[in-house]
Amino acid sequence: MDILRAQRWEIALSLAAEKGPALAALHRQLSIISKEIESLQRGDSEDAEGGANVEDGEFDAEAI
Repeated sequence: MDILRAQRWEIALSLAAEKGPALAALHRQLSIISKEIESLQRGDSEDAEGGANVEDGEFDAEAI
């Protein structure tokens, strides 16, 4: 997570110095890294909650 955050920070800092295709590539990388960070953070919060509370249904052997 720390590496992803550092990469995001470095990309964000370098955006102002780039133009053209390099700028577009950096925007794309920034988007990908941000989504990865968000996904990892969401996974951490789901793990902390212990999963969903789901009631067991009746077992139906004929359904198998």
